[in-house]
Amino acid sequence: MTIDDRGLLAITGANGTIGYASVLYALHVGYRVRCIVRREDVVETIKAGPSIQQYAGKVQYAVVPDNTVPGAYDTAFEGATKVLHVAGVWPKPNYHPDNEIYYPYVKSTENIISAAQKSGSVRRVVITQAGAGLISPDDGDTLGTAMNKVLNEFVPVNSHSASIQPPIPTPHHSYSAAKAYCMKYLHSLRSSKKLPFSIIQIIPGTVIGPSELVSTAADASARMDRMSRALLFNDPKPRYAFGFINVEDCAKVHVEALDEKKVSGDEAPPWFIAAAESVQGKSGQDLWKEAGDYVEDQLSDGIDKGLFTIGRDNVPLNMPFYVDSSLTRKMLMEGQGFKGFAQSVVEVGRWYTRLSEHT
Repeated sequence: MTIDDRGLLAITGANGTIGYASVLYALHVGYRVRCIVRREDVVETIKAGPSIQQYAGKVQYAVVPDNTVPGAYDTAFEGATKVLHVAGVWPKPNYHPDNEIYYPYVKSTENIISAAQKSGSVRRVVITQAGAGLISPDDGDTLGTAMNKVLNEFVPVNSHSASIQPPIPTPHHSYSAAKAYCMKYLHSLRSSKKLPFSIIQIIPGTVIGPSELVSTAADASARMDRMSRALLFNDPKPRYAFGFINVEDCAKVHVEALDEKKVSGDEAPPWFIAAAESVQGKSGQDLWKEAGDYVEDQLSDGIDKGLFTIGRDNVPLNMPFYVDSSLTRKMLMEGQGFKGFAQSVVEVGRWYTRLSEHT
């Protein structure tokens, strides 16, 4: 190990939005990275990324087709000192709530912990969570847009969601239940102090930003986050918003949370909040209007050309939280602020514009 080598970091979901950005940031700050994906063809997709090619000698790959089977990650974690678990299950409407959402998420999380224990080398595991674990799916679309509840590093898991067990009625219920259960389960493991490694959990807002793995405007449109699509293309209102985070900021939070010198296991809060801070007392309508004004001003050429139709009224149906991520910024970002929602959407719009001009 050279003085510049921070050890081997295993990253699940390495081809995803958060995952790939985290791979690049981790390589930049000195880690060797083992990208863990579910399909062989995805390896070639990652290798084709322009920025990763300069680090080719520091990147390894492991394919785990089914992360729910016992021992799924055992080989993939061999020799790793840190693990970043980003891979998850998105609650698509056609998915079976139990068999394709709840059990896969819960079992894969348990397999992460088991493999880290067996490795004998892993010292820290960082796991991505979601705001869905903070609300009850039975509330439906009644949470409103007042943004009058605080989303900070000590926000509690929703106890009702954590208690939901299969059979589960809908994908939405299943996703909230799986996230809430795993957040409590991991927090309990961490509090027990019986593991040979520390556990850090991160709750990101909607992740917004371009990806260099995308080469066409059509692909960019298909993979774009729902907030950007609603604002740039007048798509229907998103259902939930639990804050917003630029993809590069999100990656930095995840990778810096691996640093045991920066954050000891005992000092870390229950979860870090990867989301730009919002102003208490400002509603979702206020935030969306300000973003619409800024995007319209910055992307006026694209609007004139018909690339964009600003969705000024597409405020997400449920925006219950304002974000206070000050502790996360202090501990992981040297106090620096996160890029805001409007700035990040403009970044996405400019990326889409460039792709439209060349495809």
